[in-house]
Amino acid sequence: MRIKLDFVSRVREYFRNFNMVLLACTFLLMCVGAAAVYSATGTSGNPFFAKQLLWYSTGIIIMLLFANINYNHMITAANWMYGFFLVILVLVLFVGHASLGATRWLKIGIFQFQPSEFMKIIMPLAMIRFLLASHRDGFEWKNLFKLFALVGVPFLLIIKQPDLGTSILLLPLVLVVLFMGNIPPKKLLIIIIAGLVILPLGYISMKDYQKARIGVFINPQSDPLGAGYNVIQSQIAVGSGQLMGKGWAQGTQSQLNFIPIKYTDFIFAVIAEEFGLIGSIIVLLIYYFLIMEGLKVVKLCHYNSGKMLAAALTSIIFMQVFINIGMNIGIMPVTGITLPLLSYGGSSVLVIMMILGILQNIYKEYMKAEE
Repeated sequence: MRIKLDFVSRVREYFRNFNMVLLACTFLLMCVGAAAVYSATGTSGNPFFAKQLLWYSTGIIIMLLFANINYNHMITAANWMYGFFLVILVLVLFVGHASLGATRWLKIGIFQFQPSEFMKIIMPLAMIRFLLASHRDGFEWKNLFKLFALVGVPFLLIIKQPDLGTSILLLPLVLVVLFMGNIPPKKLLIIIIAGLVILPLGYISMKDYQKARIGVFINPQSDPLGAGYNVIQSQIAVGSGQLMGKGWAQGTQSQLNFIPIKYTDFIFAVIAEEFGLIGSIIVLLIYYFLIMEGLKVVKLCHYNSGKMLAAALTSIIFMQVFINIGMNIGIMPVTGITLPLLSYGGSSVLVIMMILGILQNIYKEYMKAEE
C-alpha cells in the first residue's frame, strides 16, 4: 500500500507543473484519431491502426521528453539542427522515397520519415536564435534579408520535393516570429506588401497539378472526375453526416472508398460523415481549447524568446487545423496538410507531439519561476 501511495505521489509531482488542459486535449485528440483511422482503413487485419497506435505511444514518450528539455537549450542548438536537416532535405532530393508523385520521405531500414515536417519546428527555433544573436540590430534590413535567406533555402528545397502544404506553412511563421519579436510595424507592413506583390510568381512556378487544385478550389465542378473529385466527395461526406452522423464505421462515402486518401488529408470528412455535425463540433471544440491554451502559454511566458516560440508553435497547429478542415469542406485548396493528431502518419504525429511537449516546457518554466 505504501509503495502504491509513493508511486501516485511521484506521478502527481511529475505532472504538477504541466498544463492539464493542454494534456487532456492531446489525449482526447489521440482517442478520436485512433477511432477515425480504424474506421477509415478497414476493421479487419488493420496495419494502419496498429502503426498509428505505435506512433501515438512513441509520441507520448517524445512529448514527455521535450516537456523536460528547457526550450532555451533548443534555441541554443537551433543552428546545428538547422544545418543537419538542411543536409537531410538535400538527401531527400537524391535518395528520397517517392509516393503519389512526390519525393518527400527518407527511408532508413524499415523506418520512413518526412524531414520537411520537422522543419516546422526547426525554422522558428533558427529564426529566434538569429534574432537573439543579432540583439537590437535584428530588424535592420541587412539582417532581415539574412533571415529571409535562412527561411528561403529550406523553403526552396521543400518546394522542390514538391511539398506545397509544408512550404505554405513556413511563410506565415516568419510573420508570427517577427511580430512577436516586436519588429517595427512599418517594416512588417512592407514585408507583407512585398510578399503579396511577388505572390503571382509563386503561382507561375507551380506544377500543373498544383494549378489544377487552385482552379477546382474556385470551381470544383470544372473537373468533377479529375482534380475536383476529392473535394466534391469530401463535401458529400460532410453533408451526408447531417446532425448525428451515420455511426462509427458506417459511413457510405468512406467505407465504399469514394473519399480518396481518407485516412490522411480527408480524415475530417470521415469523422463528419460518421459522427455528424455534433461530432464535428466536439472535435473543433477540442482544437479550440488546445489552441487557446497555447495562446495562454504565449501570454504567461515572461521571456520574449519563449513568447516567439510558443506563438510560432501554436500557429502551426492553428494553420494545420484551419487549412485541413477548410479543404475538407471546400473553402481551402487541397494542399496535403494533415489534421493534427487525427490524420494517419508517423512524422505528422511525432512533430505535433514535439510541439505540444515544447509548449508544456515553456509553461513549466513559467510555473517554476512563479514558485
